[in-house]
Amino acid sequence: MSRLWRTWCVLVLFTTGTSLITPLIPLYQERLGFNDTVVTLFLGCYVITLVPSMLTLGQLSDQVGRKRVLYGAIAALALAQGVLLTEPPLGGLLGARALQGLAMGAFAGTCTAFLVDAAPPGRRTFAAALASISIRLGLGLGPGLAGVLAEYAAQPLRLPFVVHLVALTVAAGLVVTLPETVRPSPRRPLSLRLEVPPAERAVFWRVLVPSGMIFGLFDGVALSLIPVFEVRTLGVTNYALVGASGFLVLVSGAVSQLVVPRMAPARAIAIGLVGAALSSFGVVAGAPAGSAALVLASVALTGGFCGLVLKGGVDLVTQIAPPLDRGKVISAYYVACWLGGFSVPLIAVGVLADLLGLTPALAILSGAATAATAWTWLVGLRSLDRLLPAHAARAPA
Repeated sequence: MSRLWRTWCVLVLFTTGTSLITPLIPLYQERLGFNDTVVTLFLGCYVITLVPSMLTLGQLSDQVGRKRVLYGAIAALALAQGVLLTEPPLGGLLGARALQGLAMGAFAGTCTAFLVDAAPPGRRTFAAALASISIRLGLGLGPGLAGVLAEYAAQPLRLPFVVHLVALTVAAGLVVTLPETVRPSPRRPLSLRLEVPPAERAVFWRVLVPSGMIFGLFDGVALSLIPVFEVRTLGVTNYALVGASGFLVLVSGAVSQLVVPRMAPARAIAIGLVGAALSSFGVVAGAPAGSAALVLASVALTGGFCGLVLKGGVDLVTQIAPPLDRGKVISAYYVACWLGGFSVPLIAVGVLADLLGLTPALAILSGAATAATAWTWLVGLRSLDRLLPAHAARAPA
């Protein structure tokens, strides 16, 4: 197996484990008796450590080498899975999620860079796209695997993490076989600063931030509240189907990017936002219809359209940012996606679910997403024709 594909295997084996918990949340909720607001904290605790870890430890891999940071990330994730193996109380669950976020933040940027390093010069653009799609693929495989194991194997709250500890052992062994691609350099201070150059700020705040937050929120709801919705509102008892929601929203988003690789950024964002907002109403309609199939089909469609938004956002960053600023603008975009989808807005949906019920909360989410989509289109996307030429005039030749 070539170096590129061994590195790809490491990426998929690792990322599968950080989302295993998704279909197990209803089981934890039944056992520990926490409310829907706490359900959203499973992602809130994850992202609150992921963002600073991503901003700092990716820089560290440029100084001490990719492999050292990868070993640390694998060890941290293994520790988190070990905690989950003990079936801890709520504090232990949330602590393990925070540790998973720390590990993922260290891993994602470092392994993406390692994958690009491993590619021949003419294949590095392909390697970067492969990494972006495969992270979403790996994250989607986690809920699918955990749901099947929870339904058809013994010890549903333990076995998924045992299986992933084996996968992490394989991943660590593959890292051993890979050559280091970075020569250690003098240490420089690590920075948490996230800057967007002035020339890119208008497009960033009018288009990239709102669109990234909207699709991130759909992902967050599918990975936290939709499994609870399936079990409590629709009476689903098959945990393979419960895990399917997380699997479908993420994997369909990876597939959709492959289907339309050359779609223009503005068009991808526009179609993705409108399609995701409309598809999300299908989830709400699943309650009066009593149809899990309708919910899962709607989740899959929503995820596919969210993948278009992500593709359009990354392509737009690549288009507007000069090479020296491209990395930090992409990082800023990813931070907007995660913070928008996995923090305060998601917790607000959880609070609404506790106050009004899950179905009304999801209906409010769909309505708010539709309004936000209209704002992004009218204020942001319609101004791109004016903003992009202005940006080009300011950019260096």
